[in-house]
Amino acid sequence: MCKHPHYNISAEQTGRDIFVTAHAASESPLSLAAEKAAQLNALLSVAIENAAGGTLANLTEETQGHLLSLAAVLANETLVLSELAVLRDLEGDA
Repeated sequence: MCKHPHYNISAEQTGRDIFVTAHAASESPLSLAAEKAAQLNALLSVAIENAAGGTLANLTEETQGHLLSLAAVLANETLVLSELAVLRDLEGDA
């Protein structure tokens, strides 16, 4: 196992698997989900503006794929953090 922490992010390789973990000190799941949602909104707003102006087509297919991949990652992180917030609330009610 090889682990490398830097800038509040840890990268760890165990066998063929790689895990990237971000440390968000003093954040709640809901506040972090809101931050990820804002990042996703900003990314998609820029993409929409560029698509409307015709400049998105100037990006290579590879770059467009990376843009969509980043949007998908942010959407998934927002979903998981939102679900965690709900689970924490349910546990608090129990």
